[in-house]
Amino acid sequence: MEEKAFKIPEFEYFEMGGKYSGNKRGTAQDDFNFRFTPKEKLLAQIWYGINCFEKSELVNEAEFDITRDGYHAACDWVEEQVRVWLKEHKMLSPDMGIWSKPPEGNPWERKAGKSK
Repeated sequence: MEEKAFKIPEFEYFEMGGKYSGNKRGTAQDDFNFRFTPKEKLLAQIWYGINCFEKSELVNEAEFDITRDGYHAACDWVEEQVRVWLKEHKMLSPDMGIWSKPPEGNPWERKAGKSK
């Protein structure tokens, strides 16, 4: 069984009207964020960055039925969205859960004859 990126509350939490959000930290201010908001449907939304939802640009969203099947589809959808995000980001420290885009070249490498 594949390990899930997020521990999301059980279906009953959303059936009773609970909202939930989560994220994966990025070191370059490029966090992956999601939230679930139950209304007539279970609304799942994705945004990147360090800002709160209200101050961010929405990357993607989807609606699911507020049923057990809809709940599982929403959880799977968020897991797929984080896999998309990870294609452009690398985990720097698995112990700390820090994520970042891969560096372009080695910023610590000195070029021959160019010292400060």
